[in-house]
Amino acid sequence: MAYIYEYIRTRGYEPIHFEEHYARLDALSQHLFHAQLNTTPEELKEAIGDMLRNEGYSSRTINCVYIRYYDNGELELETVEIIYNSYSLRAIRPQGYICHLSGNMLIDNTSAKEAMLELNRSTIQTPNSEVPIWVGEDGSILAIDGSPIVAVFEDEIRFSEVGGGVEFDIAMQNMVVPRRKISKCIITLDDLSVAREVLYIDHRGITALVGWNERHYTDITAERIARTIAEAE
Repeated sequence: MAYIYEYIRTRGYEPIHFEEHYARLDALSQHLFHAQLNTTPEELKEAIGDMLRNEGYSSRTINCVYIRYYDNGELELETVEIIYNSYSLRAIRPQGYICHLSGNMLIDNTSAKEAMLELNRSTIQTPNSEVPIWVGEDGSILAIDGSPIVAVFEDEIRFSEVGGGVEFDIAMQNMVVPRRKISKCIITLDDLSVAREVLYIDHRGITALVGWNERHYTDITAERIARTIAEAE
């Protein structure tokens, strides 16, 4: 059965940036299922808090809930492990490998996107050290490991105009770096060959690629972006 989803992090039992997450889920429901969510913000927020309490999660740590909303109006909540107690640059620094795709359906938070990620992760020979780089027919980068990306150059920090998310939008809105232009536009496969850093942003934190196609990246700006998001929370 088809579904849409959001990962919502919480501080204790209180969802972080809840209004933004709810708005994204509702907009996607109207776009794909042609109907508003049949649960109110108050009902969803209460359900999140109740589940975390009932499952014994701490009221003082950062938690995460995976919200699935099906085309028949059914809602499912599932807790997701979070290892950082603030929004952070992740310790993992994977390699990337190319997967050619087309169609925006694989960028939106839908069951189709989750199925494609599962297929990628199960067929790559070294799933623990590599993540899929989704590339469109025109050479534009659609996502890395299913998440929106940022490429850092000598004089520019470029946020992809493809895809998005609450944490991604917060980073874009709050990022200020002296002597560097902040832009939002297409990031291409050619750009990855000259970028100083390549990273992606989602509920797990900031993930910086260590390299791709013999190109090696740093993670200096990635750590700064992580701090920017953490400070906004």
